[in-house]
Amino acid sequence: MPLLASWLGIGSATKKLDAYPRSSHDSLTIVEKADILQCQEADAREEKVQLLVRSIVNTHTELLKLPHLRPAPTINKLLGNLVSVCSEIHDQEIVDKVLRNVKVQAILPSLRQICAQSESCLELHWAEHILEGQTQEEVIGRLESFPYYENYEDLTRLEVCSILSATKVAPRRIAFIGSGPLPLTSLCLLRALKNDAAVMSLTQPATTTGAAATNNMTNQEPIVLNVDYDEAAISASLKLSLALGERGKGMEFICAEATSASTSRDLSEFDLVYMAALVGITQTDKEKIMLEVVSRMKKGTLLVVRSSWGLRSCLYPEVDLATETLLKRLEPCVVVHPYNQVVNSVIVARVR
Repeated sequence: MPLLASWLGIGSATKKLDAYPRSSHDSLTIVEKADILQCQEADAREEKVQLLVRSIVNTHTELLKLPHLRPAPTINKLLGNLVSVCSEIHDQEIVDKVLRNVKVQAILPSLRQICAQSESCLELHWAEHILEGQTQEEVIGRLESFPYYENYEDLTRLEVCSILSATKVAPRRIAFIGSGPLPLTSLCLLRALKNDAAVMSLTQPATTTGAAATNNMTNQEPIVLNVDYDEAAISASLKLSLALGERGKGMEFICAEATSASTSRDLSEFDLVYMAALVGITQTDKEKIMLEVVSRMKKGTLLVVRSSWGLRSCLYPEVDLATETLLKRLEPCVVVHPYNQVVNSVIVARVR
């Protein structure tokens, strides 16, 4: 019998099984550990949310204490840290919790206004600094030493690619509403449209007839009409374009409100109209301006609107083009949200 039992796995085998007990207590311990880990993760995420909220709110508090918003070590550090924090990439849950926080909601309008004013002060300061150059080469050197010059080049490259994904022909006549005292986007656009081989390659047609038409278009010198309501901004940018010589050729200027720009100059003559991120602080403001602008644009031409996403909307308001009113006049073509150091998003829409 003992031999038979050993063959059949009876007796001693039972003792082996008992050596590895699986009690309900052990199972509960595993579940409890999983719950603890989930709680710890939730706590860490909530701590991250509160850290972001404190950083944004405290920076706003410190900015309010400043006597002015002109470039200086203190404001440069505060805004640099703010941009760095708001450019971080987080999942949607964390972003929503930060933006919906009562403290953040309370300061957002003021914070965006401060960012807009400080950006204008920074641009005017640098425009004046650049214009102190004694030669054309020195002026260009100072222009390219602007701390965010590379960012503007990257943003313009992103926007040009977005534009060319919505049209087969590179635009030659562009109006830029809200160009400011340092019209870097306009200058980068002109440079790309004049010299960039990539732009030319992306607009090459497949047919001979199309090629002839594109060649005629390419031979037409591109122009950018810079529009701003601030006389000082227009004066500084006009002087800058003249000081740049050939590089500033093609720049035109007009001092006008965003909503009256279309009455001061016929927007139907332009292939493309830009709306800067600082044109209109709220969605309502931006929607009103866009409707006024597109009402005077040709059907089929493009509107480019700078927007934001994620925590970057603490710096610039996010634009919603999918409202019932806007969709009647505009067909959204492209929306691009950069994940790198470029802060602004880009929206390209076609006029219906």
